[in-house]
Amino acid sequence: MDYNNNQQFDVVVLGSGLAGSILATILAKHNIRVLMIDKEVHPRFAIGEAMTPDTDLMMSILSYQYSVPEIAHLSSFDNICENISPSACGLKRSFNFIYHREGEKQTLQECNKVGVHPSSHLFRPDIDNYMAKVAVKYGVNLLEKTNIKELNINKEGVKIQIDSGEYFTANYLVDASGYNSLLSSQFNLRDKPIKCKTHSRSVFTHMVGVKKYDDCIQSDRDSQDELFWYQGTLHHIFDGGWMWVIPFDNHEKSSNPICSVGVNFDSRRFPKTEISPELEFQNFLSRFPGIAIQFEKAKPIRNWVSTNRLQYSSHSCMGERFYLLPHAAGFIDPLYSFGLVNSCTIILPLAARIIKAIAKNDYSTEQFADIETLQHKLFDYNDNLVNCSYISFANFNLWDAWRRIWLLGSFTRQMKAGIKKRLKIAAGKGEELATLNVDNLESLTPSYQGLGDDFFFQAIAIVEKVQAGLISADDAANQVMSLIKSIDFLPHNFWNLGDVLQKNIDTESDFCRVEYSRFFSWIKKSSKPEIKKYFDYDIEDLVAATKLATANK
Repeated sequence: MDYNNNQQFDVVVLGSGLAGSILATILAKHNIRVLMIDKEVHPRFAIGEAMTPDTDLMMSILSYQYSVPEIAHLSSFDNICENISPSACGLKRSFNFIYHREGEKQTLQECNKVGVHPSSHLFRPDIDNYMAKVAVKYGVNLLEKTNIKELNINKEGVKIQIDSGEYFTANYLVDASGYNSLLSSQFNLRDKPIKCKTHSRSVFTHMVGVKKYDDCIQSDRDSQDELFWYQGTLHHIFDGGWMWVIPFDNHEKSSNPICSVGVNFDSRRFPKTEISPELEFQNFLSRFPGIAIQFEKAKPIRNWVSTNRLQYSSHSCMGERFYLLPHAAGFIDPLYSFGLVNSCTIILPLAARIIKAIAKNDYSTEQFADIETLQHKLFDYNDNLVNCSYISFANFNLWDAWRRIWLLGSFTRQMKAGIKKRLKIAAGKGEELATLNVDNLESLTPSYQGLGDDFFFQAIAIVEKVQAGLISADDAANQVMSLIKSIDFLPHNFWNLGDVLQKNIDTESDFCRVEYSRFFSWIKKSSKPEIKKYFDYDIEDLVAATKLATANK
């Protein structure tokens, strides 16, 4: 970069992680002059590695909406293998949950699998490095190993001095730097006390030698079960917390032997002590033999990290000429992998608003207020879902009921955010998305908003009564299941989620394909205006998508 000839920019992005690089790339693609500044250098360690169907969908929509094909390279397991590297990702064919009781061997009597279209585990050193290089290819100016010495933001613009003494000016600034957000500190944006219900902390690292869980446990495998424990994100659930096991070596194309491992504890029940995270992990394994067997030969390849409370929140995520992406403004917990999908959800309208603001030279907060409202709503939904999950971990029946709330919400969110867009992509008409208006944010709101608000809040109230000691966990589980059977914003007993005997579900199965057909038919027959508002679609796109899928089999 030639500093002398190019010190004036339209936008400065702080942080070149995945979210920052995606936004910077989109803006540069649309002729916005972007400077991206990072204190570190790529490649580097990062967590936030598990993709979800929601995230895959949002990546695809961003790619087509803004005509950046490289973003779609991250939107599926196959795309990453073909366009980046097979060793840059693990295979995520399922969400896997195994419930453990302290001191007891695992018999797989209390467990669940949720099969999904092949998604991925992102090996973030490679993936983040790839996306930062894509940003540079599109014209983003990237400064690494660079600290900001002085930052001034006012109605006239943004002025930055870096540690070399050089100055840069810009019209707008986006903070994508995560927890150590410079703007949060400079403008006192953090909530004190923290505005969320969830209390958790984490210990984590990368390891080698972690065994496939399928090789650890003897079980009578259902001949109809096409889902393997090792080919998904494995969640070990226990009273007081949960553990992630995210392998990058779980497919034949990978030469990456690493596995991401972390344990999350309810920090009120298991507060942080002075013992090392390595010893805490070993003590944890000694309590749960059904988990310990997976780590008999495992070794960390980097130092363990032990956090304090994970949660932080901000009373505002924007101001005159600046905006904070979700990880800079707040965080809940890695459970359900909401971090990246929420970032992509905000980037979708934010990029368009920034482009519009530059064109009109109008950077007033009114231009971004509804995006801030959306970001707060996504944060609160995440907090409620995760907090009730921690409560439910104390009893398998309650957890088994509550995970259906998450599953229904995940499906509803995908359909709200992209049923029309998903069908256009599947029908080979993805380029049409570039002409769609992204100013209507209603389709991006949390899963149940506008459809099943009362349902979700009633479910929360039931579970929180358990925490308050007002009802038993088993009674709460029964009430949640009854509530699920009563929903009217999806077809009756969709996916059989109202059946307590429903244990595993594979969205790629013939059963679920029939359920999708039932769902599409039900939409056209429904007389409820909110169903039409959020779920309606063009039959021509459905027919074209079906024909294309059949031809590709």
